[in-house]
Amino acid sequence: MKLALFGTLFIYTSCAGPYHPFGSNYSVSQIGNDLLNKSTAKETSDDLDSENITFSPKYQVLHESRNFSIEIKRTKNSNDERVYFYYNNTDITKQVEAISNLEKYSDKLVYKIDKLTLPPVESHNFSVIYKPTPEANPIGKTYPFPNCDIHDDPLLSSAKIRARTSVKNALKKISEETKLNSALMAGLIEQESSFNPKAVSWAKAVGLTQITPLAEKQLLENKDYDSYPRWGRLPASVLKTYIETGKINKHNDWKLDPMQSIKGGFDYLDYISTYWKKPQNVEAFPDQIKNNNEELTSIILASYNSGPSRVKRNLLKRGMYWLEARELKEARKYVYKVKSYCRQYAIERD
Repeated sequence: MKLALFGTLFIYTSCAGPYHPFGSNYSVSQIGNDLLNKSTAKETSDDLDSENITFSPKYQVLHESRNFSIEIKRTKNSNDERVYFYYNNTDITKQVEAISNLEKYSDKLVYKIDKLTLPPVESHNFSVIYKPTPEANPIGKTYPFPNCDIHDDPLLSSAKIRARTSVKNALKKISEETKLNSALMAGLIEQESSFNPKAVSWAKAVGLTQITPLAEKQLLENKDYDSYPRWGRLPASVLKTYIETGKINKHNDWKLDPMQSIKGGFDYLDYISTYWKKPQNVEAFPDQIKNNNEELTSIILASYNSGPSRVKRNLLKRGMYWLEARELKEARKYVYKVKSYCRQYAIERD
């Protein structure tokens, strides 16, 4: 399925099938004809991570629309230079040029696009190829995915987190204790509750980290948390009313205490990590995943969202393509958005 890359150009149809995002001339049938005619033959580059090409934002933003720019250092001030754009291996140069504001300087080219939107349900392979002259070797760069490793130790950008100072301090403190990624936890909380300590979902997930009755039951196997009696048996509407009126509060239920909720979220991530370390579960991993921390982080996040059993079932069925399973569509969106938030909240070390 072809998806739109920029702004509101993502178009879906139910009768004629999905369209290429950059105009009706790029329907699925037209793309098929182009491929048959070899009109989308891709310029190749030995260097697809060139320092002469930079993106802003630096990584794909999958949780919101952002203004987007591409800066290309000019090695020659030539009228014969060429720039090509590819999305999922399809040449979309004309379409990008049509919606871009191009600024030319003696030493660089800058393409600016307003409100780039990259839906988190799909992968976006967007590349730029630059040739200073027709005869020159091309250089290129692919817009990087916002990778985020659960065991990374980034500096946390407190200024970007829309939460109380006490919540930010708790994130840092508990991260130091658990040795888990504080920016990833900040992204998880943003996605789960938008930093609302009294958030309640239809599934009766509660607090900053949206702990469900099942998650709490699993946590209580090894941890000691004080909970409101029989809270998990209350209908979601009643539970929400009890929390809004203060009948259930941070003094009689740990999930409503920001510090405890964050700690519980870290503990539950650790619980899931332990689950995936068991030999009978490691066997579900394809060989390419076993030592890949990014993939393992995705598995842990998907398990937080959809449960480890569902994730394991699809690992066994689909191998490396487990996250593309239809029943994990929501988990895929969740993983991509949390990692995108994680990149936003992490300050890269020099």
